[in-house]
Amino acid sequence: MRLTWRDELATLLVAAAGLVTFLRLSGAALTGMSPRTIGAIVFALGFAACTSDKVEMANVYGAEGHRRAPMAYVALTSLLGLAALVAGVLTVVTGSEPMLVALVAAMAALWLMATVRHATTGRSGRPSHGSLKRA
Repeated sequence: MRLTWRDELATLLVAAAGLVTFLRLSGAALTGMSPRTIGAIVFALGFAACTSDKVEMANVYGAEGHRRAPMAYVALTSLLGLAALVAGVLTVVTGSEPMLVALVAAMAALWLMATVRHATTGRSGRPSHGSLKRA
């Protein structure tokens, strides 16, 4: 399969979340913003990245007649998504910097898994003979 503009959008959103977190935690910038505020921003960026390709989400979970991804992939991404949700809520509620780091780490792992899957499988879930060509 080819990576699309939606993959690029998700990449930009996850990179922005990582950058915002890095700038805050390193003290390079955004030091006047609380971890709660940064957590809310990162949480929103992660949500936007996750929903940037609703068609592929339907494919992964077998909705609308699509062939579902392998159960191991579905289980792992679901657990990582749950971890991101819990870390995001805890960051916003408590202002915990370790939870902010956990949120960004879960987002990065989800992004990496999705991007690799998009690059190596077709819409049907079968391995693609094409490579990283642009659509």
